[in-house]
Amino acid sequence: MAPLLDAADEAEWFGAIAGLAETWGFDRILIAMLPRPTMRLEDAYIRSTYASAWRQTYDKQGLVHIDPTVEHCMARAAPLIWSPTIFSTTAQQSMYEEARSYGLRAGVTVPIHGPNQEAGMMCFVNDSSSIEDFQRHVNVALPNLVLLRDLVIDTSQRHLDTHAKTLLPKLTPRERECLKWTARGKSTWEISHILNCSEAVVNFHMKNIRTKFGVNSRRAAAVIAAQLGLIDPG
Repeated sequence: MAPLLDAADEAEWFGAIAGLAETWGFDRILIAMLPRPTMRLEDAYIRSTYASAWRQTYDKQGLVHIDPTVEHCMARAAPLIWSPTIFSTTAQQSMYEEARSYGLRAGVTVPIHGPNQEAGMMCFVNDSSSIEDFQRHVNVALPNLVLLRDLVIDTSQRHLDTHAKTLLPKLTPRERECLKWTARGKSTWEISHILNCSEAVVNFHMKNIRTKFGVNSRRAAAVIAAQLGLIDPG
């Protein structure tokens, strides 16, 4: 585990993870994490050794929204061994059939639930054995996989932070002002007087802010902005 703990950069960090997985008999892995719960699934931090063509197909078709392993990880903490039975709908069966063509037939998914509300998964794949043999192999390897999952959570923060910063909403100076005063509990009327503009202008900015943050309320946007350091809530 030392190469993972001592990794100097992201490439070395992920290489150490993939190397450990390979020594335990898994030739493909995927790490997918949401740094914060308000993020869209499409904006997850993802690193994998899956075929790039499969990753492109998966993203283009929005398969994250029907993938039963994703649904499992959002609600459960126990590992999930892949089997044809978990792909129950027609769309899921079609997804699994295509995934198998890219060497993703037998795998196990380990959910991620971090101390700072990170959520996600690690997937470990070995397509060289039967599903029955794979299940026996997982039973032996699972303690190592769970330990690796925990180490990934503990060592991923700087990489998640870098990823999250690339997704920060771009706010105008006036939008920052509106959010700052919202965070301090001011109403639309009060903000309009503070900024010397009409309430309609404030509402216009607030609508844009909600869209940028993907939330339904200005309060939620203000909370997220404060957490991300985009505003000083005072």
